Amino acid sequence: MAWFIKTETFRLPRPQLLAHLQAHHAWVAELRQQGVVITSGYLVDQAGRPGGGGLLLLAAADYAAAEALVLQDPLIANGCVDWQLQGWIPAVGDLAVGDLAAGDLAVGDLASAADVAAEGGGGEVVPFGDGNRNHGIGAGG
Repeated sequence: MAWFIKTETFRLPRPQLLAHLQAHHAWVAELRQQGVVITSGYLVDQAGRPGGGGLLLLAAADYAAAEALVLQDPLIANGCVDWQLQGWIPAVGDLAVGDLAAGDLAVGDLASAADVAAEGGGGEVVPFGDGNRNHGIGAGG
């Protein structure tokens, strides 16, 4: 497995996005229930205000599998966002996302040791938990 990041910027005003954002939240929650390692969140400005777009981090077998998955995102399928998908190889540090009590996922489980070592990293632990309560824009945001 490897890491992938989807970045996106909104193409529509927030009121026109709301139904699609709710569908996006449900889509991510369903994937998590199926065992897909995925988390989604929104980007904010310097004052902490949302509205510019979002970021999705996921694990997939390869780029083609990651792309096939993100093309199912209701935000993409409904033309709500401009987006980009990139592979990501963690090289230094660690990452904590969601509810840390739910468990840890080692970077080595997702990227080949050779790939990580080539980028100057290796052996980091990336805690990954439930996190379902904060996907995308979320309640009230």
